[in-house]
Parts: sequence; structure tokens; C-alpha cells
Amino acid sequence: MLRYVVPMVSCVFALLSACEPNGSESIEPVIEQEQVPSDKESSQQDDMVVLDSSAVRALAEVNAWRQKGCQCGDVSVPATAKVTWNNKLYEAALAHAKDMYQNNYFSHTSLSGENVYNRLVRSGYIEDSRSILTYGENIAFGNFDLKAAIQKWLDSPSHCANLMRDSYREMAIAHDGNYWVQVFGATRD
Repeated sequence: MLRYVVPMVSCVFALLSACEPNGSESIEPVIEQEQVPSDKESSQQDDMVVLDSSAVRALAEVNAWRQKGCQCGDVSVPATAKVTWNNKLYEAALAHAKDMYQNNYFSHTSLSGENVYNRLVRSGYIEDSRSILTYGENIAFGNFDLKAAIQKWLDSPSHCANLMRDSYREMAIAHDGNYWVQVFGATRD
């Protein structure tokens, strides 16, 4: 019996992985034409983002859990602030999902040695370590939809804690094939 349980447990751990420092359906947001900021808006304001229905669902699902709090394993995690969608985080998440799919691996570190921090720099989310407050990444592998991917992260104590971290202000989820990537962040103002 034990010889069947050990491989099964190893398989479950391989399917989910969470990372933190120190998501066939498109979740790609659509960017509107560049808009001129009003007097009240900062001239450094990002382009306005109109989310497609998948991104809206992803954000709503994650924020529903963040607003009500949840049980992450044995730890009760209180409600926390909502996160907003970020295009640059989406670029980082999608690039990693595509890379894992194309190169047939499952890890937070790419075959070339890049980690989530490197992907955040490459996507333009941050310039360097001085511009980031916090970031994290959840990955999953499996033939499931968006809601199931989020539920799998919630069912894993470390992924759940990552999803509920109160220091995050933005997120994105992307996937390619059966590879799902969720990236969180908060930058210095």
C-alpha cells in the first residue's frame, strides 16, 4: 500500500508550486487607445485597461476570497484588500506559462535560470529591486479551467497563503496549455 501512496503524494506536490521572494481560454486584457490624463490625473498614469471576461472572472474570484478571508490549511487568514489587474504582471505570467509549455517543464525557475523577479524586470513591471515592495507567484499544471486552478491554489496551504498575502496590490493570471501562472506584486510609489 505504501508503495502506491508515496508516488501519488509526490505527484500532487509536483502539480502545484508556490513561490515568493526574501493562470485554452485567453485572459489577455485589451488596452484602449492612449488617453490624455485630465488635470486631476497623474501624467504617469498607466494606459487604461479593459479586461476581457476571463480576466474579470479571475480578478473577481481572487478578490472574493481576499475580501472574505479563508482557511489556508490549519491557519485562518483574515480578509484583506482587493488586488487590481496589472498588464505587466500578465506579461510576466504569460511568458512563463508559454515557456513551461513550449519547453515541457514545471518550475518557478526557467530552464535558462530566470525566476519571477527576472520576469518582472523583463515585463517592465519593475526596473530593479529598489522599485518593488513585494511579489509572489503561484503555478499549477493540469487540464482544468480558471476556477479550478484558483481552487487548487486555495486547497494548498502555501499557495493559499500566497494568494491571501495582504501586501499584494496587483495580480494577473495567465495560462498556456495546461500550465497556469498567477503573479502578484506591489511596487514603490
